[in-house]
Amino acid sequence: MSWLAGTLCLGLLVALTETLNTLCLLPTAGAAHECERTCVAGDTRTCQYEFHVQEYHTLSRACFDCPNNLTDCEREECVAGDGVARPILTVNRQLPGPEIQVCEGDRVVVDVYNEQLSDTETIHWHGQHMQDYQYYDGVPYLTQCPILAALFRYDFPAGTPGTAFWHSHIGLHRGSGVFGSMVVREAEDPHLGLYDVDSPDHVLMLQDWIHDSVATKFVGRHHYTSDDYASGILVNGKGRNSAAKIEGVNEVPMPLEVVEVSQGLRYRLRLINGGGFNCPIIVSIDNHPITIIAVDGYPIIPYTADSLVIYSGERFDVVVEADQEPDNYWIRLNGLIDCGQNECVQGAILRYEGAQDEDPLPTLTYDPNYPGVVVNPLNSAGGVPEEVTMVDLDSLQSSILTEEVDRQFYLAFDFSRVNNSYFYNSDLYPYNGVEGQWQLNTPQINDISFLYPASPPLSQPDDPQPTVCLYGQDPPCDGDYCSCTYVLEVSLGETVEFVLVDEGNIGDENHPFHMHGYNFHVVAMGKLGSSTSVEEVAALDAAGGITRKLENAVKKDTVTIPDGGYTIVRFTADNPGWWAMHCHLVFHSEIGMVAALHVGETGDLPPVPSGFPICGNFVPDL
Repeated sequence: MSWLAGTLCLGLLVALTETLNTLCLLPTAGAAHECERTCVAGDTRTCQYEFHVQEYHTLSRACFDCPNNLTDCEREECVAGDGVARPILTVNRQLPGPEIQVCEGDRVVVDVYNEQLSDTETIHWHGQHMQDYQYYDGVPYLTQCPILAALFRYDFPAGTPGTAFWHSHIGLHRGSGVFGSMVVREAEDPHLGLYDVDSPDHVLMLQDWIHDSVATKFVGRHHYTSDDYASGILVNGKGRNSAAKIEGVNEVPMPLEVVEVSQGLRYRLRLINGGGFNCPIIVSIDNHPITIIAVDGYPIIPYTADSLVIYSGERFDVVVEADQEPDNYWIRLNGLIDCGQNECVQGAILRYEGAQDEDPLPTLTYDPNYPGVVVNPLNSAGGVPEEVTMVDLDSLQSSILTEEVDRQFYLAFDFSRVNNSYFYNSDLYPYNGVEGQWQLNTPQINDISFLYPASPPLSQPDDPQPTVCLYGQDPPCDGDYCSCTYVLEVSLGETVEFVLVDEGNIGDENHPFHMHGYNFHVVAMGKLGSSTSVEEVAALDAAGGITRKLENAVKKDTVTIPDGGYTIVRFTADNPGWWAMHCHLVFHSEIGMVAALHVGETGDLPPVPSGFPICGNFVPDL
């Protein structure tokens, strides 16, 4: 909080020119931001924050004698994690970074100070659609130039209500710690009658966690023979080392996140998976069913289950009724896929008022099985009563989609056995010329690796873009490796359908798909086997084998694709701009499992902000 304690107001000029707005000066450390309040119609404010991005470390000098003295682990600017020392990247020396709690319509102003020694930065506002504020979406070389050792101000209205979060969109930074929660509340919440308490203290940011720097993990995986497995899971930056036995060390009883409740009340919990690795997380609460009331910030008809699976980039709002005997109960988090090898398990504590300050019983152990009815299961299309997919849920807001769409795109997600020039030299050590332990498969969309352009086409529309290739055209290739700025073009106002296919030819993986600038209706989901292909899915569809849910389909901005199957989503392209679409796993997206959606023309966009930074290649004549 020490960085934020110095946050400045926008100035008296804003107060004079925006009569409905109230300036927000963050009080002293430990107090809430003034914009964290009960929302009232007509009361909109300007909410300013400072983000200082800096290299940091867990168990730093700010931690004094932590973990030997557990009280020291709670000190300000101490990032204790699970008690393992490792390099991280932080905003304001916090993990997660500063939370943003505002009301719909508030003006959010975030001054990002890049204080890294030798790297750039951008911030993406995951879940905010940035309608009319496209230049602040935070994607390097697509919507803006990366922030150098300088200050960049993001300035946009909180226009999309619900549970969201912010995170870096540069390299491996999200996995290194540059992320935090963002909640946009409404003055009139359609689910207000379902809960008694909606506290900022009940936002649970989940992340997979490793015991080395993410850069070391990436280089070891992609240029050596190291694995990409996670070591554990953290909840709001807290946890215990569940891999201690595997690592041959003693587990330290580190502080856990505690959710305090009073018997007889109903609580809204906001779950966010900000993780960067391939670690879907099973969430359940002992002796307490969970009622899901929103997915990715969008309200649904309430559905009560025993557990849910949350993938990277997803958010679930759930209601928990404190109707048990006052005691401590585990909020259980069991990791799957790349969290399975080290049996990553973590717990937070649901603590009733009057209960002892102690761990629940029995002792927490890893369990990859779903307890009872599960929503959003891994690599499943449902079909059994115990497994409920996004297609099985219903939107609270009624909608009926048309049978036909204006544009349809097939996007195949898979790993390719190709001579990716970033990892191979086809003359010296080609993919097929090395032993299996050295063979690294490349995550791609439609057999193409995304190449970011030299300058952002959104803010520098007149620049030549020689790296662009369009959907349906042959991409440029170097041998078997194809790479370009892969663009899907649609006209403003068209109805669009994406058929997302996880071909699953290599490994039992998973690809949570995230789209910027929009949410979409999830209209179909299916699994054909351990592997499939775009051609097989298209043939099945042509034969009438895929039924779409066109009435009251839920809306999301991040959705899983079953391995060896498909997920079909629909939306209306009513937000012009250049929007990133990608697998939300850091290693997959940074290697190129990305595409860009180009909606509309330059004339459909607001003017580029005055003085907006520019960038590009510098190649003077010889």
